[in-house]
Amino acid sequence: MQYAYEILKERGRNFTPDESEQVEDLINKKREAEFAEENSWDEGATNDENTIELYKNSAILFFSLFFGVIFGAILQALNFVKIKDIKGAVISLLFAMGFTVLQIFIIDYIGGNYMDITDSSFYIRLFLSGVGAVGLSLIRGLMFPKDLKYRSRSTVIPVVISFLILVAIFIIYTTG
Repeated sequence: MQYAYEILKERGRNFTPDESEQVEDLINKKREAEFAEENSWDEGATNDENTIELYKNSAILFFSLFFGVIFGAILQALNFVKIKDIKGAVISLLFAMGFTVLQIFIIDYIGGNYMDITDSSFYIRLFLSGVGAVGLSLIRGLMFPKDLKYRSRSTVIPVVISFLILVAIFIIYTTG
């Protein structure tokens, strides 16, 4: 719609101020609908530069699944701290620590090795990480303000830190 509007203006079509306002309103509504569809996991996410910057739910889910629930909980806790909800941050971290300990016990109980990604216990660990991500999501759903609008915060630094921590743990594990 935006391109068609611009092409018409370039070709000499003169729009009245009311017509221009209507077309621009339609374009903005379409953009907002597309943004909301792309960010369906991230209620409250917006492009507005005047809003607070937080980690998106999808980023927290990704970290929980691929790095571990504790990593996703740290991002969620940082979000809670940013909105000055210390109780939410503490609950998220306590949940993640307890869940990680439980996850390690379950993997050990079934005879798997928590650090071995070639072992069949890897799939159990991935499943349990999904359960932990759902738990974090429930905490966020219950404790996070429903009407809070926020923009996406970059996850580059957390990805690098998480990767370095996992590499260090792997090196320590393999060398003894």
